[in-house]
Amino acid sequence: MPRELVVVPDLKLSTSKFHRISYGKVESTMVILHMKKPGVYASLVFLIAGGLLVIKMLGNDDFATAYGKANETEVVREEGKLVESSVHDNDYLRIDKNDQRTTFRQFDSDRVYQIEGVPERSLTPQEQEGFSSVREVASAYLKAQMKEGTFVGGGYRWLPDRVEYDLSFKDYSKGVTNKVTLFQMLEQPKVIRRSESHDTSVVNIILTLQGRLGKYAIFLNHLVKVILPVDQHITLTVVYFSDDATKKAENMTRLALAPFPSTKWVFVPVERGTFSRGRGLHMGAQSVKYSTPPDSPKIVFFCDVDVLMQPEFFGRCRSNAILGRQVVYYPVLFSQYNPRLVYQLHEQSIPNIEAQLTINEQAGFWRQFGFGMACVYTSDYETAGGFPDMNTWGGEDVVLYEKFLSLDHIKVLRSPDPGLFHIYHRKECIDTGSSTYVDCLRSKSLTEGSQMQLGLTLMKVQEGVDVEGILSKRFYYFWLIPYLAAFLSLSLVANILLAAALHRRDQFSRFISKHRRA
Repeated sequence: MPRELVVVPDLKLSTSKFHRISYGKVESTMVILHMKKPGVYASLVFLIAGGLLVIKMLGNDDFATAYGKANETEVVREEGKLVESSVHDNDYLRIDKNDQRTTFRQFDSDRVYQIEGVPERSLTPQEQEGFSSVREVASAYLKAQMKEGTFVGGGYRWLPDRVEYDLSFKDYSKGVTNKVTLFQMLEQPKVIRRSESHDTSVVNIILTLQGRLGKYAIFLNHLVKVILPVDQHITLTVVYFSDDATKKAENMTRLALAPFPSTKWVFVPVERGTFSRGRGLHMGAQSVKYSTPPDSPKIVFFCDVDVLMQPEFFGRCRSNAILGRQVVYYPVLFSQYNPRLVYQLHEQSIPNIEAQLTINEQAGFWRQFGFGMACVYTSDYETAGGFPDMNTWGGEDVVLYEKFLSLDHIKVLRSPDPGLFHIYHRKECIDTGSSTYVDCLRSKSLTEGSQMQLGLTLMKVQEGVDVEGILSKRFYYFWLIPYLAAFLSLSLVANILLAAALHRRDQFSRFISKHRRA
């Protein structure tokens, strides 16, 4: 029953209006009184009644629940809906609509599933450590509500000022799953250090070679036509494992670099032993180390004959190799697909090498599994122990890379470099008993073409589909555009002439009517 304010008749108060308010179990009737005679008793009655009403409402559980506990959480106990909301929930709701378009990456205990790049991959050690700390925070938060919760997966996405996580935990004994949303705020950028490099610092290119003179001719031609006219602070050291073409290779080097007499070059013939890239690069680094001036810091760039550079790459080589601190720069090359697949699908002839140095998803891919290119000071190279002498296909580059990572005072910088290209060539994986045979086959399969290019080629082989120029013929009605434009132009001219004729006819009709009335 609602409580009503009892009015004492002696006060001669008249009631004129009633307003009923309700909160959960609290119901009261407020009487608005117009006092004919003001008095102390009436004031006291109002104060006491109002005080009791306020105390009753504040002590009522339904009222407190409806308004929420100050600065804590609100509870909405409905099955399958939000059961707890943080005081920062408004931050969650205020995420920009454009940021909401950002797709989550899903992950579990050891894998990441993503839209961009490879569809799934292993968690990196850094991701393992970061996600572990986030899981610990979420588990501690759920401890009171879910004692037997097991992490079953989650998602994360990068926003401009934070990382958003959605983690799911399941209590298998009760069949209950809890999802916890977390924000990890990003701090303002902080300057750590400054380093300085000079365009006049000499970069010493070192490559090993045996045969492959056609590729070497392309390398030299690119060097003298594209690089040296822009940057002459370059030297070249060629370690050649001797064969019948040794003299020819040396003469090719001399003739190509003759227009640049200030460019130093060294040709190191290796008379004995089978070809070993690691041993050859180590010999080249030793040659640079003891060149004049003997005690000056020297930057070497370990390179391959099928790698071409743009001039701006050498600026990054100089700035990213810092003596004794950030020791080595490991650029990730852009590796070309088979040009016969790339250009036939556009019905184009294969252009010259320089024109092929473009970056897009149909032209090639980032060679993230390769560690053969590196910019490093010779003294820090010596500290790491240098390349091993290996006769198998590949592997020596990974060994040196791991050596650098094992040194506490060395920082390795690895990044895709848009000025470094691996030119396509067919791979030969012959030694089936080698430990690197599988890696060779994997590399060979990845360098042929994109998924679409290989798929179209397979359709051509299996179904006889004509794929030449198919990417340039995707819009079959482009040929109609000139005819459509001509038709619209003629229609416009015809409409203008018709409008002019109708206007003149109306003028003539008005002229005749006027003279008839006259």
